[in-house]
Amino acid sequence: MASPSYPVFVINMERDAARRDYMKQLLGGLGMAAEFIPATDGSKLTPADRAAYDNDKALRIYGHPMLDNEIGCCLSHYRLYERMARDNIPAALILEDDIEIDPSLPRIIGELLAEPNPSWNVVRLSSTRGRVVNPKNEKDRGKLIAKLSEGELYRLNIHVLGFCGYLIRLEGARRMLDYGRRIFMPADQTMDRFWENGIVPYIVRPFPVRAHESFSSSIGDRPPGRHLEQPLRVRLWRRWQRIADGIKKRLFVLLYP
Repeated sequence: MASPSYPVFVINMERDAARRDYMKQLLGGLGMAAEFIPATDGSKLTPADRAAYDNDKALRIYGHPMLDNEIGCCLSHYRLYERMARDNIPAALILEDDIEIDPSLPRIIGELLAEPNPSWNVVRLSSTRGRVVNPKNEKDRGKLIAKLSEGELYRLNIHVLGFCGYLIRLEGARRMLDYGRRIFMPADQTMDRFWENGIVPYIVRPFPVRAHESFSSSIGDRPPGRHLEQPLRVRLWRRWQRIADGIKKRLFVLLYP
């Protein structure tokens, strides 16, 4: 099988050779050659890395400080967006290294990229949100945009969550850079703020990428009740932010149905 015409980037910790070997074998079986991108290690953040993080904005929007591994994960993805912008890469498939892939993925990507004037900037190929994976109503299902040979392309007006795999065009990379250059929440949730960044959520269902149950997250566990542990000022700040976000989201949906 010929190598795809788009780059495939796999984010991987340099020390994690086992996951790297696993992904090489997995993608090789699909005829996909990948470039492995060294992930930013949250335990080794430099002063320059930390300077990209906006703690006040994180408290207001995310509701609590970010973990160092969350910051590292954001930097890993953002540095790929910077590369796309610098090298003028039209589109790229970005994958994490703890995933399972359906054999239909290369065909799905090929069909999405064959569209001459696509309406999407990013197509999410995985989700950790139950109501997105298994929708129970029209709102969760979204608007059908196109039928693919193995799946369907939908546009959503709700959060997707999850960053195991996604197809991103150059304009999407530029928008993420413009909106999230100062890190304030996990990268997937930053992308989900479509009412501010203009990256309307598109997904392929059924999802061709999913987290591998045998691999543990490299982010680590987020402490339970972490929002409630914050000072009253922060909790009130976040509550007002959520109200404002709800209003902005509804206005966006009305203006761009």
